[in-house]
Amino acid sequence: MDDDRTLAELAAAPLDDVDAATLEQVRALYDATDPAPVDLVERVHFSLALDEVFDEVARMTRVPLDAMGVRGEQGAGTRTETLTFSADRLTAMVTVSRVGPGRLRLDGWLAPSAPYRVRIRVQGGPELEVLADDQGRFSFDRLEEGFGQLSFHPLGDDDAENAVVTPLFQL
Repeated sequence: MDDDRTLAELAAAPLDDVDAATLEQVRALYDATDPAPVDLVERVHFSLALDEVFDEVARMTRVPLDAMGVRGEQGAGTRTETLTFSADRLTAMVTVSRVGPGRLRLDGWLAPSAPYRVRIRVQGGPELEVLADDQGRFSFDRLEEGFGQLSFHPLGDDDAENAVVTPLFQL
């Protein structure tokens, strides 16, 4: 019982020099084994720099490659990844495929299928826009690798608050 009381007293006490030294050692350990990405601040700024306010942010899930039955040659430099973004009123499934050195293609499908203006913002690149067709299909060609973010805008509705935005994801 004495040990429990001592632990509770230590936990309630203010931080001292021993605590500060221990925390510094933990920080050094993390810096050495899992450093923060050098472009972390830039990524956060990009993610937060939306020009519009959106009504809904979709949740992202990744579909593992082996679950899709997709095969690629080992070491061939091919890359295919499927992501699903789910919101209350819209679900988007996108597949990102390598089409050349440093170039990607994004193919997407919306459910329920309806025509939408689909925008992609690419970190360090342009903002692009395409129209999803009546079946909800859309695509972007010749994208560069990096971080991107999609937004889906119902046609005929210029109110950005009715749009759905995805979290930042890596292309």
